[in-house]
Amino acid sequence: MRINRNRVVGLTAIVLVILIFSMLVASHEFPILNSTETAKMKTTEFLWTYRLIDLIAQAFVLFAAAACCVAMLRAGEKE
Repeated sequence: MRINRNRVVGLTAIVLVILIFSMLVASHEFPILNSTETAKMKTTEFLWTYRLIDLIAQAFVLFAAAACCVAMLRAGEKE
């Protein structure tokens, strides 16, 4: 089996890029990742406070799913 030079160079370049990227990610802190708890709490608090909005959204999703199922299972029109 013959070794393709382009593949070897490409794989080497990909491995080097992945290593450099992982080193950059590991060496820096991302402060935005530390603030996710407050965002989760605010979202949860909003949904529990305004329960009607949540129920309307769920009803819409159920209606859309039922409409899609009916459209897929509908019998074809005969000519």
